[in-house]
Amino acid sequence: MADLSNLNIIHHQEADISYIQFRKLLQYPEVKHAFTVDRRLDFRTHRNNKPHANYNQALKNIELIQEKLGCSHNYIKANLEHSNNIAIIKKITTNVKYPDLEGADGLITNLNHQSLITTSADCIIFLLYDPIKKVIANVHSGWKGTLKKIVINAISQMQKEYDCQPQDIICCICPSIRQCHFEVDKDVYELYKNIFPEYQDTIIERQPKWHIDTVEINKRLLIAKGLKENNIIDSQICTVCHQKEINSCRADKSQFRLNAAVIELEVI
Repeated sequence: MADLSNLNIIHHQEADISYIQFRKLLQYPEVKHAFTVDRRLDFRTHRNNKPHANYNQALKNIELIQEKLGCSHNYIKANLEHSNNIAIIKKITTNVKYPDLEGADGLITNLNHQSLITTSADCIIFLLYDPIKKVIANVHSGWKGTLKKIVINAISQMQKEYDCQPQDIICCICPSIRQCHFEVDKDVYELYKNIFPEYQDTIIERQPKWHIDTVEINKRLLIAKGLKENNIIDSQICTVCHQKEINSCRADKSQFRLNAAVIELEVI
């Protein structure tokens, strides 16, 4: 397997699992985190709100990455319905499907020993950390989530619930489909054109398709929200370009598996 390490990430390749970590977050020993880049593993537990055939193996895969990171056995997994909903986790729990808020695509907590898990297979996942208030978040944002500005909603919730300040927040952008491969039809293009009229330079027309840079759009939204540019850390990895290493819906079509992003606090 190719080494995906770059200036922003470290790629760990072990016999039973492969994952990346962000160098910026590694500066904070109280934060445990990873994004899996391993086509052997699938982290899908549910589909259409029903347990998936892969359910038991997915649980074992979650346990595997938790053990590698030294995380607790307390974890909660977002539902992922391409919503704008953010769940605030206020008590320690273990649940592979967030039970109290249907369609939660983002999770936030300040609890120790509580892992937050999201999954993806091309969508953007944001790992957020406020080192001042000791608050973490894990946010899933597909192209619909970007239109709904879910990552901005997550930061607003961090402000509201924990008095976080945007300038203190670190935002790490996990591997996802990039402009080179994110091509859409006119209907999706029109949505982006109407919602982000000031960001038309992030869209390239290659008839009969349009290529949209959703990562760049989110970066600009984050900066407008008050995040410092040097606190926005991009993995710079396209899941389709690296389909030999990473699960990708665009590349694998109906047979696609899910990658997982994990973040947990252990503040002493």
